[in-house]
Amino acid sequence: MNDRHHLILWIMIILVPIIVFMNTNNWENAFLTFLGGVIFYLVYGLFWFRRDQKRQVDSEIWVISKLADEQLEDFTVSLLSKLGYIVKKPIDENPDISFLLASPTGNQAIVKIKSHKREVGIRLVQKTLRQMDNYDAAECWVITNERFTSQAIEFAEANNMRLYDREQFIKWILKAKKGEKVREQHS
Repeated sequence: MNDRHHLILWIMIILVPIIVFMNTNNWENAFLTFLGGVIFYLVYGLFWFRRDQKRQVDSEIWVISKLADEQLEDFTVSLLSKLGYIVKKPIDENPDISFLLASPTGNQAIVKIKSHKREVGIRLVQKTLRQMDNYDAAECWVITNERFTSQAIEFAEANNMRLYDREQFIKWILKAKKGEKVREQHS
């Protein structure tokens, strides 16, 4: 559950008792409504947490946390190939690019894969984007086994880049286990 869902739920938990009080002029009803909202939030949170834990176990995501750059790159190449992407190594051994990728719809992307132990910052994202001029690619992807900093996300959004983190790995792994191929994916 992302931050937006939490915020919306808390706004509802706070606003509904206020509306109840305004309609009934009774603090007890408003308090009971607020208490019911908090209990709902806790129960919903437990179900969400259980679902998230099951997804992580089913995808065996902890495996990628321990991989070095080259191992993560090999794992990702295999995974994306299973999902229908065509992966090509660049002719020049450019350290700023892991591989070139052709999606099932024909778009070509440059891809950089980086294994990290903490959030990935803006420098890697900027460095990868600079390589767009060197390749005939329509897209630029950065893939990591962790999360990205907010600065990296803002930069990528401003430059139409795609950032894929551990949550995307979970989605890809579960799709590959089901034997699904990607259509043009923007998630």
